[in-house]
Amino acid sequence: MFSIFPIAIPNVSYLYLYPKPISMKLGEKRLIEICSNEMGIIPKEGTVFLFFNKDHDRIKLFYLDQTGSQEIMKVLPQGGFLLPVASDDQKYIKIEASKLSSLFRVSAG
Repeated sequence: MFSIFPIAIPNVSYLYLYPKPISMKLGEKRLIEICSNEMGIIPKEGTVFLFFNKDHDRIKLFYLDQTGSQEIMKVLPQGGFLLPVASDDQKYIKIEASKLSSLFRVSAG
């Protein structure tokens, strides 16, 4: 695991952002369905998915590890998440893990 402000994620090269808002109440089964059926990526160990809600103030990381599925939700201040723009037909946005911190606005003081 390595830490990228403001959350820690597994040591991966890329994360896959789902470009549509979801309910943060969704659990493992529904997230796996979204990854597999809508994004076209079968979740497996070493693959990290990033989801956001309609207000863009909550994000959820979802991944599988040796112990099962992991979900990390982060509540962000208003305007705290800079969402990449996806085309209408884009199923996911591939983000370099090293650039994840650029998605977060950090306000001084």
